[in-house]
Amino acid sequence: SLLYLLIALAATRVAGLPGSGTALALWSCQIALNTLWTPVFFGGHHIRAGLVVIVLLWAVVALATVAFWALDWVAALMLLPYLAWLGLAAALNFRIWRDNPPGA
Repeated sequence: SLLYLLIALAATRVAGLPGSGTALALWSCQIALNTLWTPVFFGGHHIRAGLVVIVLLWAVVALATVAFWALDWVAALMLLPYLAWLGLAAALNFRIWRDNPPGA
């Protein structure tokens, strides 16, 4: 819950700033990828596809952090815990994929 609060507050800080279009587009993209990962990984048990989604999600959040930094460094800092969490989640997703090969 705290991560989602930070993500929302970060977007709120940059939403009204001039030139925030790219940053908010990246923010919107990460929300979509975040929403997609859960049903792919947990619902569909598509572990490899989940790994692809979470790696893309990490990359988009990293890009969003850079874009936010250019507008508001505090907002960018608010995304760093999320980026760290995604790194851990991606590592876990990778380990589950590696330890559970198809057909095993």
